[in-house]
Amino acid sequence: MMLLSSSSTRVAARMGVKMLARGIGQTDHHHRPLLQLCCTSSSSAGSTAPTSLFSATNTTTTTTTVRGTQERWMQRFESESIPEPETSIVNIIAHVLDLSGPGEVGNHQNSALNEAQMAKIEQLCQCRLARMPIQYIVREWDFRDLTLKMVPPVFIPRPETEELVELILQQMDTQRETLFLEIGCGTGAISLSLLKHAPKSSAIAIDQSRYACELTRENAETVGLHERLRIFKHKVVDDLPAVVGGQQFDMIVSNPPYVPSVLIPTLDPEVKIYEDLRALDGGNDGLTVIKAILRIAGRHLAKDGVLWLEVDSTHPPIIEEFLSKHGELMGLRFLASYKDLFQKDRFVEIAKL
Repeated sequence: MMLLSSSSTRVAARMGVKMLARGIGQTDHHHRPLLQLCCTSSSSAGSTAPTSLFSATNTTTTTTTVRGTQERWMQRFESESIPEPETSIVNIIAHVLDLSGPGEVGNHQNSALNEAQMAKIEQLCQCRLARMPIQYIVREWDFRDLTLKMVPPVFIPRPETEELVELILQQMDTQRETLFLEIGCGTGAISLSLLKHAPKSSAIAIDQSRYACELTRENAETVGLHERLRIFKHKVVDDLPAVVGGQQFDMIVSNPPYVPSVLIPTLDPEVKIYEDLRALDGGNDGLTVIKAILRIAGRHLAKDGVLWLEVDSTHPPIIEEFLSKHGELMGLRFLASYKDLFQKDRFVEIAKL
């Protein structure tokens, strides 16, 4: 699973270490305090800033520049087998220097770093050495043309999901009044991106995680789309929450948990330590939640409505076979599957009969 967006990765740093420490210190029912897993905060009153690897006593002028710091940390990340070492340090430097994006770091290679900046870079790099995802470290990330807040353990949207949104928008009448449902909203990335580009649409988003619901609401308010989005905390088993139980939708979209339970321990540390595994664990065959969504779609899609799913690359033929047997009874028909940027079957389109 990719953690770093392949499209736009603009990081607009607006928060200091104090806010970072508070944010990643949050816990939920399934998580330990996440800040303690990666680094010691220097934000509490009376605390001492961490000793920098590049302090004045052991560095030359070169290593106190952006270039020297970037090269040193790239080497450190590479020596400790940290994935995407250059992307990691460039985003951290852009965040600390409050640049418009990581692409700007190249324009500041000869700029000198002061002690406070060096200490902050080191603290955040220690978090990366502990395999904390860079999105959580810098606290925000781009999803298509939206910059969204990221807070652990809420699931980080992947580049493939940007493709899903693009696919939907290509086939959606964005000027028509549309009511859609997102199941498993996480950061709100899918719903908010669709709402932005379909100005007459409105949506309901649900997630079993309270933190996800709160983060979706905050992101919706930040990008000015909260008036067209209703959010409910609800675990999908067989149906929707009672408050929307009688609702019919023009479209349902979901990037549900689809990793088979047996594979969860094999996931990268960035995922299995820091992200909410409930957003990933799809049961024995990875299809538990997907089948629940199919049942919901059969009941709650309006005639000719469409269900869009992001799934494991092995799932499209299984879902197609399942619907060939049960689709008529459920009122659903398998339309097509689509490949992601890695040429894997990733997206499924299903229609309401």
